[in-house]
Parts: sequence; structure tokens; C-alpha cells
Amino acid sequence: QHQWNTQAHKKHVTMSSTERSLLPDYEQNKPRIFLAIACFWPLFVLALFASSAPHVSPRWDSSDAADRFAAASLGKETNNGNSLRLNLRNVLDRVDIMGFGPTHPRVGIVVTGNAENKDHWVSTVESIFSHTDLSRIFVVSVVVDGRKHDTQWENDLKKIHKGQIPHLHGLKLDLHQSKQEKDEESQHESKVHVMFNEEARGITASRQDGVDFVHILAKHHERAGLKSLAEDIILVLVQAGTVFTSRKWLPTVTEALIVPPPLIPSQRELEGVMSLKLANAVSFSIEGPGKRTVFDTLLTPQIGAPTADELNLSSGASYIAPVWNGAALAMRLETYRSLPIHDEALTDVWPANLDLSLALWLCADGIDMIGASAEGNALAVKIDPSLNPLTTVTGPLPPSMGARFAEAWMDEIMQRKYFHLFTHAYNDLTYLEWQTYQAEARQSPSFVRDLAKKCRSLEWYMKEVNPDLLPILEQSAAVDRPKPQVETPVEQVEKEEHVGNDDKETKPEKLDRGRTQAEKVSTNHDDDSAAIPDRRELVKPSKPLRGERLKIVEKAKPVDLTYVDVSGGHKEHPHMGARDVDGNYGFIHNETNLIRNPPKFNMSFEDLTTACKRRDNNYRMLTEQVSVDFAGEREARKKLRPEERAKIFCFVYTTEKGHDNIPRIRETWGQKCDGFMVASTKSDPSLDIVEIPHEGPEEYDNIWQKVRSMWSYIYDNYYEKYDWFHIGGDDYYLLVENLRLYLESEEIRTASNGGTYLPTGTEQSQTPLFLGRRFAYMGNLDDIFNSGGSGYTLNKASLKTLVVDGLPKFRPHAHTFSEDTVVARMFKSYGIEPYDTKDEDGGERYMPFMPGHHYGYRMPADKSKDWYAKYSIDIKEGKDHCAKHSVAFHYVKGNSMYRLHAMLYDMCPPGTT
Repeated sequence: QHQWNTQAHKKHVTMSSTERSLLPDYEQNKPRIFLAIACFWPLFVLALFASSAPHVSPRWDSSDAADRFAAASLGKETNNGNSLRLNLRNVLDRVDIMGFGPTHPRVGIVVTGNAENKDHWVSTVESIFSHTDLSRIFVVSVVVDGRKHDTQWENDLKKIHKGQIPHLHGLKLDLHQSKQEKDEESQHESKVHVMFNEEARGITASRQDGVDFVHILAKHHERAGLKSLAEDIILVLVQAGTVFTSRKWLPTVTEALIVPPPLIPSQRELEGVMSLKLANAVSFSIEGPGKRTVFDTLLTPQIGAPTADELNLSSGASYIAPVWNGAALAMRLETYRSLPIHDEALTDVWPANLDLSLALWLCADGIDMIGASAEGNALAVKIDPSLNPLTTVTGPLPPSMGARFAEAWMDEIMQRKYFHLFTHAYNDLTYLEWQTYQAEARQSPSFVRDLAKKCRSLEWYMKEVNPDLLPILEQSAAVDRPKPQVETPVEQVEKEEHVGNDDKETKPEKLDRGRTQAEKVSTNHDDDSAAIPDRRELVKPSKPLRGERLKIVEKAKPVDLTYVDVSGGHKEHPHMGARDVDGNYGFIHNETNLIRNPPKFNMSFEDLTTACKRRDNNYRMLTEQVSVDFAGEREARKKLRPEERAKIFCFVYTTEKGHDNIPRIRETWGQKCDGFMVASTKSDPSLDIVEIPHEGPEEYDNIWQKVRSMWSYIYDNYYEKYDWFHIGGDDYYLLVENLRLYLESEEIRTASNGGTYLPTGTEQSQTPLFLGRRFAYMGNLDDIFNSGGSGYTLNKASLKTLVVDGLPKFRPHAHTFSEDTVVARMFKSYGIEPYDTKDEDGGERYMPFMPGHHYGYRMPADKSKDWYAKYSIDIKEGKDHCAKHSVAFHYVKGNSMYRLHAMLYDMCPPGTT
């Protein structure tokens, strides 16, 4: 064979062109075939290595927007041959023959902003397609905030990828004009997805929506076999109104963010783990050549130049950017998702950009700017001047934002220093106001505390990245406190009359600026010159607590509200925490998911009509007695700002068998809670269900251990975000408006403040309250507990007492079903007894049964033969049993959840009620 090949080769070489043309086709193509085999056989050898790597079977469902978008873009390509194709693709990626792998990943682009002109959005998306290789675009996710769904807007944005405007195929700019070209282009994948947030959520939340969509879509591509695990999607955040100007931007960004893996991969790399993943970001330039954005001590953006030392490090090829300018920013998708904070309270562009920049510098690898080459800057973009934060932000951020950034990124000493500096711009700012702003920040659901302990220090950032902030370190850390008052004889009499009550509180005087600490100390000793600040008078409620309620409150000792970490590193129950869908510990549920994305009421019209026409005792109780206090809710909204309302965390526990009950809760009362979560034996993020393991088996006789782990998880992760915490099983119905108004009432506010005065809002301690439906165990009034059926409600002080003090000591390893009695007896050991929650007419607020049961119930002559009669404490009968503004009902199963909700919120069809 070899001899024949050699002879043929010699003969072929010596042939004339005429003789060669007379050879058969296979003789002419033989050398080409041999050459192809010689060049490509190494790839097939590498394919054998890749074929042994684990692969993901192509399975998925299409239950949400990302699923449907992915299904449309993938078509019918999810077949069993994907694993082989994926393995071959992994090999080709490693030799740079094709993209979509570790060396040439696709890019997910998220476009957000506050532009009201549609042309700004269209021009941005058009510039992306005309300057980016279409095959490298994974998706362009456009999030339009504060606007109803607009079909025309959506169509104008989506038609851009259909070829009707110039777009890039490789290095070729193309335009499909003929019908045949348009038909061919229509076969391309869908590249643009548009979301409208009718209610404005702000820039941070909009970015998070867009990034979440890109992430979900990437996971679906992986499951379908159309994306290798090694492909690290590049994320680009773009502000609407930004226009790309160079077709070299994506290769430049790829080189800055992606480190190619070795040609012969290790087993870890075969499993999708690259040898090195960069966590930096690359900022596009709007400042001009050799310029970058910085910010000063008042958080105002400025344009500056890099130092000579910074330029020398890379010979001018790149330099650091202390803060993102806001036009466009590129990073790995996982870099963004790994950042510890995305504060959705930052609704404006500049504060959101500032927070993201600090997160990248202190918790990742910072931000780079690529210097201009001889051919120009590949990362130069243009932005409409009216949308440019470098020109639209002209003054310092308000004190609320300054305090928020200080609370997030500074330690306590630096926070005080920064306060002093901030008063240079706001002369009337007091330390009390500053602390109030910080407290409001801590209460925000998306706020993350103690970042100074989790990431690099801000002092490092000042010294190494942004020296413009160094004046903060030169400030004094001392803060003037209110001076003690000299008591007048009248005040002494008042104090004697109110023995046991806290002294009247005072407003702190404004800081005495411009004096040294020594001068302040010497002045404090000069009684004649000491100015007495105004007193903040304590106010009593219009109806004081009396009788049993006051006695219950006075037995409990006030609790310092400062959070205390008792998790022990989350190594043992009950502080092991939660597990995600893959069984990994450390999962923290986003408890605001439901209120942000509430599902629709899903009962069919026919079933709803039938349910509303029924005239049973449930109907009678809900039409004759119980109602939602809509008038009180409207009045509260007028009087109180949203941040002043009581924030309620609602908690449901169940098992995997009970997951079918959760959608009805989420579609009715659950979405009215400020925070919501379900604890179960298996996680299901689509239903806000979280697996929380506990000591011992999962069984009815071990509910106590289940509750221990649940309360510990709530305290560890949500204590500082909420004011009240309500827990119950998967068959209770909560009237959230009535509960919130009850918790905001003078009675409960006074009770939580010791029983005499209304709180002022500056208290650092609180009286524990344990609210629910009181039962006397076996009729014993010395053994009262709150029934777990309709749930019970704890304030911060009682939650802290339960987890920090009670759980470690009180029956820590007991296995029992009666968790409600165990909790009550534990609380009683600390002087905390169930509070009487009846209304002024004697009606119960927390009900252990359905409304109809209480409407028809009558006390038996012999109470000893009826457990409910024996356990109940001074209850009324018939419709008067329930308070007009009841809080909760129990045993609400199946479609009864829909029915109660429809009747309470006037959702029944006309003519049925």
C-alpha cells in the first residue's frame, strides 16, 4: 500500500496539467483527503478525552418568560445527539476554531436606564447589533422601567435582530432587504427580549431583572446541550442612550476578561472548571483619551487622569477606574452574580453605579479601562448628554444616601468620621438624623450589613484606588452626645410619680463643629455655659393599658435589640441553615420575591361563581361580621410613609407532600406580606419554598425540632430587616392588612414599649410580645399558650429571646409535636406570657378554625367533655366570637383559600353575593 501510494505520488507530481486533468476525480482529490486526515486526526483524539467528561441530559420545562424565550430560540435542537455535539464543541473551543466556549464566549447584554424617549433605547440596541458579531450575541435583555407594556416599543426593539437594519456577521456588515434574505434571516435565533416594569422599581432592581434573565437562559442552554459548562458568558451592562462605535469592542473585552484554558484539559477543566477565572470588570470610555471617573468625599462624580505610576505598570495599555462612568461595563456573568450586595433601594443611576463600583473593588478584582491603541480606542462609546451621569449629577448626594453608603461599606469609626465630613455640605445635619438614615438602610430588604467585615476595607480603597477620599481619614471620630439635664423640682416629682419608667428622652443637640475635642471636653465641665437641649416629651396612648394586659407586659423585661450572632458558624442544628435545590448548605432565600413578583389569582370563573353562591356559615360570618379594614388601611397610608409602616415577615411550614397548598397562599394573602417564605423538606424556588433541615426525623412527633431550626434561620437572616414575624402551617389564612393595623395600633406600640408610653422611635430596647390565640392547657389558667393553628406573631424582642436565650437551653433535643406549648413554656421562664389579643368588644382575632365553625359553635353544658370549651378563655358565641377585624383563620384547605379571599376582597362575580 505504501509503495503504491509513493509511486502514485511521484507519477502525480511529474504529470503535466493536461495529463492531470485526464485523471478520474477521485485520483485528483486523493492528496487533499490525505492532507485533511493529517490535519484533523488530533482533534478526534482530543474528542475521545472530551467524550468521557460528564454531560448534562437535555431536559427542561417552559414555565416562565426565560423558558419560553429559550424554547423559541433553541427550536427543536434539544435531542440526544447534543452531548456528542457538546463534547466535540469543547474540543474545538480549546483550539480556537469556533466560539461559544472558554476562549470566545457569547455575550449577554442588559440594557436599562431612565430614558423616556424610545429612540434612545432603539439607537442603543441598533448600535449593539451593528458593532457585534451576531454569532457572539447570546441575548440582549432590555428592561424598560416605569412603563406599561408597549407593543410598539417591543416590536421596534425586537425587529432589530431580524436583519432589517445593518448588523454584523463576523467582520461583514450585512443588511437583509430582499424577501429571500428576510426569510433566511427569520431563521436566526431570537436575540432580543424586552421586559416592562409598569411600576417603577429603579435602576438596581431593573439590572437585577435583566441579569436574572440572562442567567436563567444560560442554564436552559446548558440543559439543552447548546452551551458548554466551560463557556463563561460575558455580561455587559449598558445604559439606554449609549451608542457603540467600534466593532473591535468584543475581542478587546474578551481578551481582558477571559484566560484561555490549556489545550489538553485536566479532569477539572473537563467538568467545566477553568484554571483561572478573572473577577474584574472593564469600563467603556466616555471621558476621553487617558481619562477616567473618580468621586469625591461627598460622592460627586469627577473626571480625572490616571497617575504616571498606573500608566507605567501596563505601558499605557490599561489603567484602573475607581468608579464606573455609567455608560457600559463588561464582566463575567458569574462575577456580577457573586457580588454580595445589589441594593434595590438605590433607584437612581449614579448611586447604583457607585454601589456597584465599590462592590467590584472591595469584593472582586476592580474595574479597568483599556487605553487607546494606534487605531483608536475600541471601548469608546457615546452617550446622550441628557443621560450622562457625569454631567447630570452636579452636587453632593443627599444625607440619606451618604448615611446609607457609610452603613454599607464603613466600619463604625469611619462612619463617625464620614458624618463629620458630610456636615460640611449639610450644616444642619444632626447625628440623630444620620443614625436614623442608617437605621432605615438596615431595614431595607435588599440591604446587606457588615460588608466592611466581608470584603476589603474602604481604607484600602482610599489609599490604593481613589485617594480623593483620604480627607475622610483626617476627620475626628468623636461625636457629640446630648449633655445630661439638670433636673428641676417639677421633673423630680414627675420622676417619683413614674418610678420604674424610663427617663424622658431628649433630642440631641446639633454637633458643635469647628472645635477641637479638648475644647469640647473643657466646655462640658462648664455648667454655666452648657446649653440644655430641647426635651422630647413622652406621650401616653389615648387609652392606657389596664388590667391583665398591663400585668402581662410588666412581667417581661425589656430586651436590647442589638443583633447577636449565635450561629456558631452554622455547623450544628438548629443553625445549620438552608439547602438549595442541589442540596448545598448556605442558601439564603430572597424573601421579597413574592411581593416583587406576585402571581395572579388562579381560581376559574366557574369555580369562583359556584363558591361565592354558597350560603353557609362561612358566608354568614364573612358578610355579617368579619371584614378587611380598608378604611383604616387608607388612613394609615395617608399618615405614614411606607418605611414607617410595620414590616411583617410571614412564614409557613410544610413538607413536600404539602407543596400543592402553597400556590393558593401565594396567590392570595402571601403576597401582602413584606417578606414571605415556606420551610419544607425540599427546596422549590418557584414557590418560595426552602429546605431547612433539623435534628431528628421528619415526622409529626418531631415538629419542635423543625420549628427550632426554622426560627433560628429566620433570626440569622432576617431579624434586622423586619419588625414582626408570623409563623404557621400551610392551612392558615392571614388577613395581612388587619394584622398590620393591629400591630401599628397604640395598644400594641405601647405594650412593646413597657406598657405606659408610646415609643418615640429612638428606643434601643423593646418589651417582648407573644401574640396569638390564647388557650389554657387542660383548662389550667396558669399554663396558657398560643395555639399554633392560625399561627402566632413575635416582635423583635421576643424573637431574639427565643433564639438567643431560649433555644440553646430549653429542651434542646426533645422530640415532640406540641411545639406551641413548648414555645409558650419557654417564654414563660423569661417572664413572657401570651398577650390577650381580643378586640374591644371581646372578639377573638386569631381563630383556630374556619369562620363558619365559629359562627355555628355553641358552648356545651358540660365543658369538661369538649376540649375547645375547656381550653378557651372567656370566649363569645356565634358571630360575636370573631373580631370584626380578625387576623387569622385555621383549617383553610383547598379552594377554601380562594373562596375566603374572594369574599373578603370583593372578588366574587356580580350577582353572587
